[in-house]
Amino acid sequence: MALITPEERLAGASAIALTVGLGCLAARVLRLGVLANLLSRPVLVGYMAGVAVVLALSQRHGLTGVGLRDSGLVHPFLELSRRVGEIRLPTLCLGLVSCAALIWLKRYRPSWPGPILLVALACVLSWMLDFPALGIAVVGDVPAGLPASGCRRAWRASTAWCWGAAGVLVVSFSSGIVTARSFAAHSGEHIDPNRELVGFGAANVAAGLFHGFAVTGADSRTAVGLAAGGSSPLTAASAAVALALVVSLLGKPLYWLPQAVLSAILLLAAASLFDLAAFRRLARISRIELAFALLAAVGVVGFGVLQGVAVSVGATLLYAMYVSANPRDALLGRLPGETVLGKLHLNPDARPVPGIVVWLFESSVWFFNADAFRRRAREIMDRAGDVQWFVLDAEAMTQADADAVEALYGLKRELDARGIALAIAGGHGQFRLALERSGLADKVGRERIFGSAEQAVEAIERWRQAAPATLG
Repeated sequence: MALITPEERLAGASAIALTVGLGCLAARVLRLGVLANLLSRPVLVGYMAGVAVVLALSQRHGLTGVGLRDSGLVHPFLELSRRVGEIRLPTLCLGLVSCAALIWLKRYRPSWPGPILLVALACVLSWMLDFPALGIAVVGDVPAGLPASGCRRAWRASTAWCWGAAGVLVVSFSSGIVTARSFAAHSGEHIDPNRELVGFGAANVAAGLFHGFAVTGADSRTAVGLAAGGSSPLTAASAAVALALVVSLLGKPLYWLPQAVLSAILLLAAASLFDLAAFRRLARISRIELAFALLAAVGVVGFGVLQGVAVSVGATLLYAMYVSANPRDALLGRLPGETVLGKLHLNPDARPVPGIVVWLFESSVWFFNADAFRRRAREIMDRAGDVQWFVLDAEAMTQADADAVEALYGLKRELDARGIALAIAGGHGQFRLALERSGLADKVGRERIFGSAEQAVEAIERWRQAAPATLG
């Protein structure tokens, strides 16, 4: 098997980046950013917590100087406890002092650029005191100069890497959009996933044309930017200009930058991402959503970012399908001194309307909940006793498919067999259109279709007064 040369590897990486960029732009044209709506707030909260833990744990080597072989959440600490004698005290002390300095600057001098000042001071001290001689690891040689253009080579190689690029596109967009939405929620901002596609596409096209590799949203760099006070697109532009100047002019000074200082900056940035208040809010709102957030956090830490998010998104979708397939319903009754109807189980003072069952089904009827609709309607009829009217409150119904129409026809047939008249109240848009197109509106009787349940009850009571002997 022929070995792949470094030049071919470089061309392949550039080709993948270029193809991913063009794929992102094509996805923007097709408006595929809507897929980001699958990421619920509990998933984003859990993701941020998981990223914070992973980012903090990844700084163990930089802060201790011990190269840990185990991965995960617990095993590295067990390994570190066995190798405690290998911890480099100068490195650990420098890291702890750097953390303390950043905390002090953030609390007492929040307007000062703490990370920049710390990096500059650390480089000067490292050069003056020769930190490498003291056993403190430094960054080392930093390649200088800006990348050259590789347009022709990347374009020629892109056709050979298109399938691999498709997988990278899915992974990079998923990771990037999770990062974007999570940090946006953390800072109270809003994002447009389709515009994010344009940003990812432009970044990858530029990377591919200048000998770069595929890029996406970065948790650590975004966290550092937010921790430094960055809050606008100018942050990224300034960072790009600063990075270009650094790699062009400051490669030699950065040689002396201690790795412990970088780890301290990332550790404090990670700590700022863990939003304990968000978990408390979820616990107050919904325990099941708190469970999804914890699942996302544990999944990110235990299985990786994309796997953890995929598991939590899958669990969220399954729960949403379960809720949609088993919607809530309620019987309505008249409130004392009121003209509106209220739910009997929520209003102890409400009383059923004599001879009339008013049933609210709190969802549109679809193929996946049509059986639940039939089952609950039959249970209501079995317990109704001596009634002459069954009012279906369709206020929550906006859509209806073929299964919904068949379920409504079945309800009409069963009510007819029991000698109970059917009236339909409420309903919107496609639901009303389905009643017309299916002929169900004529079958029920247009005079028995009302705008609200209150109107239906009032009309039935008027009919009773006008013709008490001909109910139904």
